Amino acid sequence: MRIYLAVNALINIMKKWRRVKSMLIVKARPGNSIWYLPFDNMSRISNAEAASRAKAVERIAALIQRPDQLERVEEFRKREARKKASKEAMLKTALQSQLEGVQRGMELLKQARIDLEKVGKHTVEIQKWLKDVPAHAKELQEIREESFLHSQLVMATDNMNNIFNINKNLEKAHSLINEGNLLHAHIMLSELETSRDELLFELFRMGNRTEQTMLLDYFSDVEKLSDSLKRQLTLNLKRTINIARKQPAVLVTTLRIIEREEKADALAMQRTDISGFKPPGRPKKWKNHAFEILESSVTERLEACQLESRDENKMWLVRYLEVMRQLILEDVLVVKSLCVPCFPPSYDILQRYVNMYHGCLSKLLEECISGLEGYEFISLLAWVLNTYLGPDLLKNADLDLQPEQIPKKLLSDAVVQDLKKKYLANIDGKYRSWRMNTLSKEVEEWWKNSSPQSDSDSHFHTEAPIIIFKMVDENLRLAETVSTELVQEMLLLSLDMIRAYGQSYENEVHDFKSKYFEDRSKVQNFTQFIIAVVNNCLNFMELAHQTKDKYWKSAVGDSEAAHRFENVLKTFENLREKAAEYLLDEAFEDLEPHFQELVTRNWLKSRTAVDTICVTLEDYFQDYFHLKQKNFELVMSHGKKLVAKKYLLAVMSRKVSFKNQDERREASEKVVHEVAQIRRLFERVGATPQGKQSACPFNAIDAVSELIKVEDLDILSLELHSFIKHYPDLTKEQLMAILSLRGDIGRFDLKQKASEIIPGTTAIQRGPIPLSIFSQVQIPPSLFNV
Repeated sequence: MRIYLAVNALINIMKKWRRVKSMLIVKARPGNSIWYLPFDNMSRISNAEAASRAKAVERIAALIQRPDQLERVEEFRKREARKKASKEAMLKTALQSQLEGVQRGMELLKQARIDLEKVGKHTVEIQKWLKDVPAHAKELQEIREESFLHSQLVMATDNMNNIFNINKNLEKAHSLINEGNLLHAHIMLSELETSRDELLFELFRMGNRTEQTMLLDYFSDVEKLSDSLKRQLTLNLKRTINIARKQPAVLVTTLRIIEREEKADALAMQRTDISGFKPPGRPKKWKNHAFEILESSVTERLEACQLESRDENKMWLVRYLEVMRQLILEDVLVVKSLCVPCFPPSYDILQRYVNMYHGCLSKLLEECISGLEGYEFISLLAWVLNTYLGPDLLKNADLDLQPEQIPKKLLSDAVVQDLKKKYLANIDGKYRSWRMNTLSKEVEEWWKNSSPQSDSDSHFHTEAPIIIFKMVDENLRLAETVSTELVQEMLLLSLDMIRAYGQSYENEVHDFKSKYFEDRSKVQNFTQFIIAVVNNCLNFMELAHQTKDKYWKSAVGDSEAAHRFENVLKTFENLREKAAEYLLDEAFEDLEPHFQELVTRNWLKSRTAVDTICVTLEDYFQDYFHLKQKNFELVMSHGKKLVAKKYLLAVMSRKVSFKNQDERREASEKVVHEVAQIRRLFERVGATPQGKQSACPFNAIDAVSELIKVEDLDILSLELHSFIKHYPDLTKEQLMAILSLRGDIGRFDLKQKASEIIPGTTAIQRGPIPLSIFSQVQIPPSLFNV
């Protein structure tokens, strides 16, 4: 050891010495003491000296640049002298410390040399003595044999009691087990096993197989005693939770016996590695067996939680999961408060129990999944993803588990996704059934003689929107108990269902309208139910917006969900428009003959047609008050357009041609009067919202009346240009039809004037233009051959 220390010290000294040597630059001055160091290349010294001199000259030149600095030369010299002295003192101190280290290393080497000489002498002496050992071994052979026989006799003597009283000891041990005195029973078992194993080991050393077999037969009941004790320990371990509450001492005894057996296993295996002798029944591995028993008991407790089947109770799964939740929470709390003090810390019993419950529960749920149906999927998903990992179980405040102690996933991601798909598929099937049943009930009501329901404001409606969105809301609320991702998927599915209902609803309404107009006597309440349909469409859109406000947060940024939502709104908006038109079709079918009487020769002398139209419309409008305000405004807007369209069509149908200016003036005044009468009708029923007078389609009829009464044809051209600016979608055929009503323009002039005013043949050829009421008026193609 001294040699080692001395060598290390010397090596460290030499390393430091090399570093100091490489840093020194030595130069000689007359009168000064010089430190000489052995440099290999003397030219390096002269180069360093030359560099030092050049640097010194440079520094002096920097200090003395002005004449006034010459006075401070002595001060500069003294300062540099002080620095030089300080550097030399530091160098001397460093060299002195290095020399002391070298001296210490030399002393250690000297002492190490002395020690090595002594060790060499002793080694030579030992080698001489070892040459005589083989001869002495032969002389001691008899003594060794006697010693072996003596050890066997001693072993037999020590175990004499267990050999001759084995039956008595076995009976006593069994009695102790039956009495519950397991610790004393285990002591007796250990003594019997030790006696057997020691005797077998001696026979193993002798190589006597026959006697070993006889001894094993003699001690065969010892193995049965061990099995009996193991069964009792197993019974205690199965009741660990209950025993920890009532008899913790029994649990501690059981664990102490298991730990002793673990130590005995370790010693037996160590002895086997050394001698090759393996005691019978070892290793017992009672600790591993204990963990298996604990896990099987956990499985049995969980399986016993299923109290009923689906046939007995539709909510069996909810009750099953709740009972398991209560059982797991209660058991883990017992383990934390009562079992942890009983078990050795190495068992980490709390974490082990959490893991065992987690593993067993996972297996049970995976087995249960194959038989699920209906809403049982959502119950299981909500329990697995939220209840199990939430404050009601593993994150319970009383349990106080650390994050690293909580298992992450009860079911794999693939299983969870499969559950979600099955649940969504199940709900999709239910949606189909629900929407078909809801629609069939709706259609049945249409053909009954009873009127639809009305709210407090006397607005007709049916229960379909409430039924559909109630189903949607229930399923979305259930999805919220699982995750926002499931809410997103459920929302998409629900939007598809609502849109599909809207499409089917539209088809049924169209069929209802078609059958009604085939024979109007079959249905007595067509108008009321179409009003209900229009109101229902608005209800669908309002409920859709409410659903969006409530659940849209789970679909933010999802273009697919936004697209589907817009499709739902578009579906019911289209149906609302069509139903409003169906509602007016009924009224205008009755009014069609009266519109045919307009702008005819008899019309000039009679007010019957317009009076009848206004009276009939007002009568129908009384029923329209059962529409919601937005729907009423929509129907009235369509009604005004339809009246204006049919009036303009009557004007452009060439049913009359005025003979002179008086008839033209009279006809123009009559048109203005009738349009004003129709305006008053719509104003009276409240169908003209503020700020929309300029967009009224009746303005086009007034403008046409102005064209009819113009006297001078030159002025008529100016009026036509102004007219076209306001109504650029007017076609050449429409303009010719209007001008032909005057009766003072020939057929050729009609075509020429129309071509001057409207260069193109049709409005489409003139490109995109603002549309007015004229775009909706289709005159017969054969009216003019342009």
